[in-house]
Amino acid sequence: MKLYYFIILLFLSITSISAMEASFQIKIESDSIKSSSLKNKSFEALNSLFWKNRNDTILIKKIALIYLSKAKRKKNYIQIANAYRIFYELNKKKPNDALKYTDSMIAIPKDVKDIRHPALGHLLKGLILYRNEQYDKALESYLQSQKYAEISNNLSIIIALKHNITLLKTALGKDHEALNAYKENFAFLLSQDTTKRFRQHYLATLYKLSDSYNRLKLYDSANFYLKKGIKSSLSGEHTYYYPDLLCAYGVNSFYRKKYNTALDSLQKAMVLLKENTQDANVRITYLYLAKTLLKIGKEQRAVGYLKRVDTLIHESNYMLENREVFTLLIDHYKKDKDQGNQLKTMEKLIRLDSISNIKNNLLNNHIIKNYDTASLVKEKNQLIKRITYQNKVGLKTEYLLFTLSGIIIMFIFAFLYYNQNRRNRKTQEIPPEDLKQLHKKKATTTSNIDLAPELKQKIFVKLERFEKNHEYLKNNLTLTSVSKSLKTNSTYLSKFINLEKKKNFVNYINDLRIDYCTKQIEENKKFRQYSIKSMAQEVGFNNIQSFAKAFFKKKHCNPAEYVKRTKNQQL
Repeated sequence: MKLYYFIILLFLSITSISAMEASFQIKIESDSIKSSSLKNKSFEALNSLFWKNRNDTILIKKIALIYLSKAKRKKNYIQIANAYRIFYELNKKKPNDALKYTDSMIAIPKDVKDIRHPALGHLLKGLILYRNEQYDKALESYLQSQKYAEISNNLSIIIALKHNITLLKTALGKDHEALNAYKENFAFLLSQDTTKRFRQHYLATLYKLSDSYNRLKLYDSANFYLKKGIKSSLSGEHTYYYPDLLCAYGVNSFYRKKYNTALDSLQKAMVLLKENTQDANVRITYLYLAKTLLKIGKEQRAVGYLKRVDTLIHESNYMLENREVFTLLIDHYKKDKDQGNQLKTMEKLIRLDSISNIKNNLLNNHIIKNYDTASLVKEKNQLIKRITYQNKVGLKTEYLLFTLSGIIIMFIFAFLYYNQNRRNRKTQEIPPEDLKQLHKKKATTTSNIDLAPELKQKIFVKLERFEKNHEYLKNNLTLTSVSKSLKTNSTYLSKFINLEKKKNFVNYINDLRIDYCTKQIEENKKFRQYSIKSMAQEVGFNNIQSFAKAFFKKKHCNPAEYVKRTKNQQL
């Protein structure tokens, strides 16, 4: 049940992995649990036993074999897929083997109506590819998983996919975009069960949130989430992401100049991570151990760690955050006048940078084309559906309102006619001199509504500053709140906008926002990549519907069309 149940496998494709299964053929003895008792257990019971006994290697291999054998015998393709999910868990640290099991999970027969398992298979495949720095292929797998997950509305996988695709943006150095995505995920997870069902997602998000804050040099914010993550990780049965959180805490402590704390955290992380030298955090841990040791004057130990991580970095796993390993080594060799190693290290760095640039450009284009743009198109289509629905509902509502309005107007006319007759009768009873005084008061009240020239000038100057400072981009603006901020009367402000701007307050604010938005679309390439929802929030709207309606009113097209038109014009 981890990322919950897991799917599918061609009964006919078993030959491709028979060699691996053979490697798990062990002599079943009556040690902790007898083979006969395992064979009589249900799939659910076997699955539960597997997850509860993760540390008993012999037992879980036994469970995996019995589970698969039972599923094959019953020709239950969904349970065969679950069995391969278990075999995937047993082989996570053997990428080639693990990939074959994910492929088997994906290969579901067409007549089996279950799409949860292909979604999971593609997700796990993408995860293995990501860990091996095959980012472009990882993205392809994630996008395939997304198709299945959205059809079945598999919330767990959808959250994991968003998280993992954001990891790719982090790899490209898009730290602001990544942080926003992690914050959205975190906000959603806070409304879910983070103690059991989504605990692993919650801890992963805490880790990446803190990592993003570290990258953006917001070290106090990073420290807050790191402490929260470490405490949460240690409080559960499984200490998910504890080594990664320790590594990030060490990095954070280094930048906060707490070098003893950094050294302690990084050394603990290294002990927990060293089993898997393919883990990117192993390289980060070695690098920051070296940097910390340099800060406290232990250069020789530092250089030892730098040389160690140098041997772990190659063309397929090089990342820009590892670049400092080589620049520090180059400085060391330069200082020692070791020109041979200095040149060798420089040549390696140049080669790695060149390959990294090509790889990252391909990934960047792929993400924009197949994920960001796809999300934008999907959001656009959803918006069109909502608008179409609202229009249909609107027509019915308008008809009903028209009928009701007619009835109400008839009552109003009757009421006004009755009141007018009453007033006429009362007026006839008022003495002539009192009647003159009453008309004089009415005339005075009406003339007082006009704005004095000096008052007009003051409001003009204040509104000009309001527009220049883009204060109209704030959320939840009202006539009253703007009047208070401008230190003027709401009646005067409303009248000024009506007279000078030839529009009411709401249209005035909306037009300013849409003008700002279109300018950003035309001039800001990053802004053009935002989703419609993000654009709306950025310019002060609380929801997509009001944004789209205001945009169409001003520009006679929807935001997505305007973005597309702008892109075409700039080609």
